[in-house]
Amino acid sequence: MASGKCRHGKAEGCAPSAELLTEVRRLLAEGSVRASGAARSCTGTADCCRFRLTGETPHVTLGEAWVAWKAWRAAGRTRVELHPDGSCPFLNGQGRCMIYEGRPLACRTHFCVVAGGALPRRGVIDLIHALEDIDVALGGDGAARLPEAVERLSRKGPAGGGRKGRR
Repeated sequence: MASGKCRHGKAEGCAPSAELLTEVRRLLAEGSVRASGAARSCTGTADCCRFRLTGETPHVTLGEAWVAWKAWRAAGRTRVELHPDGSCPFLNGQGRCMIYEGRPLACRTHFCVVAGGALPRRGVIDLIHALEDIDVALGGDGAARLPEAVERLSRKGPAGGGRKGRR
C-alpha cells in the first residue's frame, strides 16, 4: 500500500490519497457485508446515535474520519457542529444518518445493542488492523471519538489545509 503520509508526518496538513480513501471505503464495505451475514439489523431508531444516553461513542481512525468528512461535504455541509445533548452530529431532524454511505466501521458492525450488539471482535479484527495501518500511513495517532475526529477535519476546510485545530 502506498503511503499517504505528509512530508512533516502530521495529518492536520494533508488529505489522504485517493488510493488510501478507496481502501478505507473497501474495508468499511466489507464490515457491512460481515454484519449483514451475522443477523445484525439496524432498527432505524437511532438510539445508538445518542452517545450521551447510551454511554457509547464510536471511535474512528483518521481514514474513517476522512471518509465521513467527505460524505458530509458531499451532502453540502461545511462544518460539523457538536450537539449539546451528545447525539451524533450526523443525525438529521428525523433521526436518520446523513453520512450513511460514509459511516465508520463501528456503526456498520452495529455496536448498538438494539441492533443485535457488536460483531465479535475476532470477526472484524483484520479490518480493524488494516484501518489502523492506514491511520499510521496518514500520520494519525490512533482512534478518536467520531464527532471530535470529524469536527477537527471540518475546522480545516475542504482542502484539508485550512485553519489548524488542536488535537
